[in-house]
Amino acid sequence: MNSILTKFRKLPIQFPLVRGMVSYAVIWPTCSIIQEYIENGTTIENADWLRAARFGIFGTFFMAPVFYGWMKYSGRFFRRKNLRTAITRAAIEQVSYSPVAMAYFFFGMSLLEMKPLKACINEVKEKFWPTYKVGVIFWPTAQTINFYFVSEKNRIVFVSLASFVWTIFMAHMKAKQQTHINEIKGFDE
Repeated sequence: MNSILTKFRKLPIQFPLVRGMVSYAVIWPTCSIIQEYIENGTTIENADWLRAARFGIFGTFFMAPVFYGWMKYSGRFFRRKNLRTAITRAAIEQVSYSPVAMAYFFFGMSLLEMKPLKACINEVKEKFWPTYKVGVIFWPTAQTINFYFVSEKNRIVFVSLASFVWTIFMAHMKAKQQTHINEIKGFDE
């Protein structure tokens, strides 16, 4: 029995991608429900479970693997663990990874909602810059802490926790109505 528990405890260390995917599978749908509660006072019974499922699917199978790949790739270039390297790495991530991840989020979530392609593109166009402006403050701060204080094997988990706060904000931005809805309706008809 003890050896089974030992093997089970070693799984997250042996498979960090799975650990990240599991944490995103819990965090992302939870954030969707929390955002609904914060903005609308929605109770758990009245939560939009389909939306929460989309957040769970996208976070687990799309964002976690992409982020894991980015962290592994970028980790090769930044071996030192000092404040200067942490700030540099966070800044590079903010101008290289973050824009792609935000566009990917709005586009991918819209696709999961079965929106037409033009609606997906319009959502990225409308929501990208307001979201990015907040991300420019939030993520470099979080990532500097991550790269400087957190060991590499725990970085995905740390980012999952930072993502908890960020994903509530992203759920808020995603929930905002698009202003160019007439263009989208014209495309569908």
